[in-house]
Amino acid sequence: MSELSYTIYEPARVEKDPVTRADELLFIKDGFAFWAMIAPPLWMIYHHLWRPLIGFIVAIILVKALIWLFALEAQAGGLLIIGLSIGFGFLANDIRRLFLEKDQYQMIGAISGPSQIECERRFFHNWHPLSSRLQNEEHSL
Repeated sequence: MSELSYTIYEPARVEKDPVTRADELLFIKDGFAFWAMIAPPLWMIYHHLWRPLIGFIVAIILVKALIWLFALEAQAGGLLIIGLSIGFGFLANDIRRLFLEKDQYQMIGAISGPSQIECERRFFHNWHPLSSRLQNEEHSL
């Protein structure tokens, strides 16, 4: 099984309460985003990426215009759209990170592991300010 990597983002306005802070953290997977490839507009709507959605719609319109302008067959147009979707699948999480940073989120860490749940467990084990004190107390006993 391969290792997954995630970057962790937190809103710039940090809450004092650790539970509230933990609820606001976003884990963004590195690499290919399958659902972004399958349904790019829906993926962008789900993640509130409105400007990239407009850009994607414009790109689709341009591809359709090129198909019409050069009188390409329907299969060629379909291949161009599929290629655009695959390319977006590779760039989707990077675009999401870029817009999170523009929305005043800050990257607070990166983690890897065999699954998302394991990555979250590893991160929260080390993230909470009390966890290091608790570990030190366990070792001193």
